[in-house]
Amino acid sequence: MTPEDIAEMLRRDREEWAALTALLDGHPGGPVHDLESPDWEARHVYAHFARWLGHSTGDLEAVLAGRERPRTPAGSDDEINARWRAEDDKIGFAEARHRARQAFERRAAAIEAVPPQRWDNLLTAIAHADGYTHIGGHRRYIEAASVADG
Repeated sequence: MTPEDIAEMLRRDREEWAALTALLDGHPGGPVHDLESPDWEARHVYAHFARWLGHSTGDLEAVLAGRERPRTPAGSDDEINARWRAEDDKIGFAEARHRARQAFERRAAAIEAVPPQRWDNLLTAIAHADGYTHIGGHRRYIEAASVADG
């Protein structure tokens, strides 16, 4: 990836993150997903991102350092998400939001720190894993749920 590609990716990441966090911060209590997923509140979405951003950033850092990559938890994405959601169920809104913001900033800093000559297909895939596509998917899902419920 070129420096311009990285800057554009991070710009889009930040744009989607700002849009998602505005939605979540506007609904700090109660469900934000559709009626089929009533147990997902803003704090759960923040905790979800704290987990996945932490995982993919750990992946990126391990590859750069020449270490073994952290193991992806067992199960499908839905199974992992359900397990992590249950584990994080007692975390309040403010703490989940704080963890997610820290994870987002850690990820951006890790991406910005990659030496230009180190970018390859693996690092590019890891950098994109929990960026604007993942963030935007949740934003659109929440927006669609609020239209359907409204």
